[in-house]
Parts: sequence; structure tokens; C-alpha cells
Amino acid sequence: MQIDRLSINNIKNIQEFLCNLNEPIIITDLFSNWPSVTLAKQSPLALLRSLVTQASTELVDTLIIDKKYKGLIGYTDNKFKNYTFEKHNAPLISVLKKLIINFNNQGSDTIAVQSALINECLPDFCIKNSAPKFLANVPPRIWLGNAATVPGHYDTEHNIALNLCGKRTFYLLPANEIKNLYVAPIDRTVAGPAISLVDFENPDFEKYPKFKATKEKVLTASLEIGEALYIPPLWWHNVKAIDPVNILVNYWWDPTSTKSDLGLEATDSLLHSILTLRNLPESQRLAWQAIFSHYVFEKTDEFKNKSNEYHGILSNSHESLKSVASALKERMK
Repeated sequence: MQIDRLSINNIKNIQEFLCNLNEPIIITDLFSNWPSVTLAKQSPLALLRSLVTQASTELVDTLIIDKKYKGLIGYTDNKFKNYTFEKHNAPLISVLKKLIINFNNQGSDTIAVQSALINECLPDFCIKNSAPKFLANVPPRIWLGNAATVPGHYDTEHNIALNLCGKRTFYLLPANEIKNLYVAPIDRTVAGPAISLVDFENPDFEKYPKFKATKEKVLTASLEIGEALYIPPLWWHNVKAIDPVNILVNYWWDPTSTKSDLGLEATDSLLHSILTLRNLPESQRLAWQAIFSHYVFEKTDEFKNKSNEYHGILSNSHESLKSVASALKERMK
């Protein structure tokens, strides 16, 4: 199923609109004034040469994938200990030059720079290509390389992903499809978030039969140069870049996150719960499920309408939240 496209001209408050959307959508003209978008439409090599002149000597995380794996970032065995790639720290300028040299070499290994901070590796880029106002304080990241596949995974923040160069297709599913996605062990991740072993576009039903129940729900976003995809928090996305040069710029943000304010993340809660609750007897797990539902998912608060004197953690008191967060982090040392 194809994802809808829209123009920012039809939206009064883009950040509020996206935060209330809770489904992916393609925005056609959010970055249409970028000189780099114009240059990419002229020629990918022209854009690469322009980036070479802007690149610093900053080292960036760079994956080299042997050509036998056809650009797939993933595992080579069922123990989830060995990967299809080697990870290196390389100057961005060297990676850019390598992409130029290999532009017409279809048999070369895959190169993939992952999530490099643009302010560090391309310090002049943001001056020439300014972010939309609602993203002005969000540090942009760049992903670039030749044809590569990022397995299905989710992010915990709102995501705006600009397809700056090449053709890139996203295959997306909501969080509640996790039961059919054959997620690799959370403690053996490829590069941070947990990943699905299923190819969302061409699934192997013999290996992953439960995905049959999910296949028809996959949303597809095939992005042209200059188009941006909004991905809500916790949506699974399997990403395929297919051209000799592919560049994506993304912005992660979360206006409601406790990460910056309290130094805590929701993923920490998941890991802590796996460590402390997963192996309890079923009766205790069910009891904890009821308790979590009461306090967290249903947000039950018997005191809300009965008393204005309570200003603790359940009242969302900022002072109480900070105090409890500080005590929790002290305990975890």
C-alpha cells in the first residue's frame, strides 16, 4: 500500500500536525529550497564533489559490506554474533572520494556511512541548507553510500528523513506487528535498535511463516530526490537504497521525551523489565502486567479529582519526576 503525499502549503503548523498524525506520510516540498537538493537533481556526482569541498577530517562510522551479501546490513549466522559488514572509522572526505571512484563499478563492495552528525563532518552544510524552523534546534544526521539495505527496525523518536540523492524505498509497519516480525535478540543488535530478520518487500514465508499475516499491511514509500518521509515513533521500517549514490539526511526529535530532561529513555525501561520480570513465574508476570497497566498504560490516578494536595510522581510534578529519576540513576550505579 502506497503512502500518501502532501505539501507543507496545506499545513498551518507542521510540527503539531505530524505529532498528532501517528502514521507515516511523504512531504514533497519541505526541503525544496535546499541548494543540495537542486544539485542532486542535476547529478549525483556533482553533489558528491560539492560535499568533498565541505567535508572535515572528522571520522565517521563506516560499514563495508562484502559484495556477496548484496548490500544487506545483517547477520551471517544463527548465533547473531557475526555480521555481514566490517565497521571502520574513516574520514568522510575519503568515503566521498571512494564513492566517486566506484560510481560506475557495479561489482564493488557496499559502503555505508551511518548516522554521522552533519555539524561535525560537514560544518558548512547546515549554513547552506537550513532546516525548517521546527527542526532548527535538532542536530541533523547524514547517511550515505551505494546500494544498501537496512533491516526493519524502529526508532523511539519522531523522524523526518529527507531523500537527498538517489532512490530510496521504505517499507513500514506499526509497532503492534512485532509478533510476526521475527525480531533478532535485543542484546545482539546490529547497530543499536532491535532488527527484524524478515525482508518486508520479499519475505521468505518458509523461514518466516507468521509474516503472511502481516504482508498485506506493509506500507511503501518510494522517495524521489527532495522528498521527505515522516516516520512516527516506534514504527518499523525496512529501508532499501538502490542507486550507485544514495544520501539521506534525517532529524530525530521528541517534544515529550524525558531523555534530555531526566536523562532516562523508554528503552531503558524495556531492558530493565526483561532483566527483572521476564523469567518470573507466569502468575507473577501476569500480576506485574496488571500493575504496569494500572500505572503506565491506563495512567490510572485515583487522586486526580479528589485532592489538589498531592504533587508526586503520578501528578507529573516536574520536581518529583527529577527527584525520583535522580534516585533511580543513583541506585543503578
